[in-house]
Amino acid sequence: MIVEKQSGENEFADVKAYLDVLSNNAEYQQKKVEFLEYVEDYLRKATSYNVAVAAVEDYILAQCAKLCAQAVAISANVDMIDGRDLVVCLQKDKTPVFDWAATRKEIERICVGKSNVVIAGGYARTPHGEIISIGKGGANMMAALVASALKVDCIEFYVEGEGINGIAAMTYDEAAHYCASDIAPFPSAALWPAKQAGIPIVVKSILHPEFAGTRISSSSEEVGKEISGVVVDQDLSLVTVYGTGLLGRVGASSAIFSALANAGVNVKFIAQTSSEYAISFAVSAKDSEKVSEVINGFVVNNPLMPLDDVMVVNREVAIVTVYGSKMKNIPGVSGKVFSLLGAAGVNVIASAQGGEELSISVVLDVSDLDKAQKGLSILY
Repeated sequence: MIVEKQSGENEFADVKAYLDVLSNNAEYQQKKVEFLEYVEDYLRKATSYNVAVAAVEDYILAQCAKLCAQAVAISANVDMIDGRDLVVCLQKDKTPVFDWAATRKEIERICVGKSNVVIAGGYARTPHGEIISIGKGGANMMAALVASALKVDCIEFYVEGEGINGIAAMTYDEAAHYCASDIAPFPSAALWPAKQAGIPIVVKSILHPEFAGTRISSSSEEVGKEISGVVVDQDLSLVTVYGTGLLGRVGASSAIFSALANAGVNVKFIAQTSSEYAISFAVSAKDSEKVSEVINGFVVNNPLMPLDDVMVVNREVAIVTVYGSKMKNIPGVSGKVFSLLGAAGVNVIASAQGGEELSISVVLDVSDLDKAQKGLSILY
């Protein structure tokens, strides 16, 4: 059902006002009028047929993206392509999954031979024609998908800062670790098409495009130190499930994380010792209560798990991740990290390092975050 917001009329007026200032071009203004009439008609029909709110939002926002792209294309006197005609997605567990073969085919069919175009990004379609959002950084993902299919020489992303933290060069893997943070300028998934095709990405400042920015490629020759940088994730809860009921229980981890996935909870960090006595994982703080309900429900519905033994504890934390492509096979990097944290008076609650040896993540109390960042700053 469509749920009308209290400020619905005001929000619609804001949309109209925003669209008014995009362009004074007569052609655009006519498209804007047609767009507003079309959206109002669509809303009436969607209300009559009880269309899901999420589907309505995706459809209208995709139309907004198209109209904004038309404003730019008309002003620049170039062609406009609707990204929904290019990217084909399947929807699995509420997450869009790209059909790369079908997407490549559509990109080649529509884009080959065109040199200057504006593409309305952020949205895709299913094989049945339904409109779905690509998610955060959808425009970046769209650019990477198109560039990869067309085998271009370079991709440029524009962000508010001076590249990525002022770093001159990074590998795809380093950038992926940095972009996993919620405060990253674009999602790490947008790197995948470029990495697969071997196309470098240059992240430049939208305010100062004359700056060199950050070059992302497969080469680590330009990367200087073992540690390239530090990424901080805040507003997190560390959830620890522990008890002898977990010992030797085959499938316990699978059941817990499957239940979290079904509840739409994204897990950002996992740690478990070989004793199998406890599993710790980090989630967004806003999901912490939901996680407790999911885990407690899992325990109650599992006849093999002692109800009075398995405990769930939530704790507000931050995660600091140290990353670098030159960390691999270099002895003592972990020692430096933990020594610096200890010298700064930081207590490490949990830690994890991937087998690829490209990053080390430590979980700490939010009150220790400033001390941790200052203590680790000498590494990069």
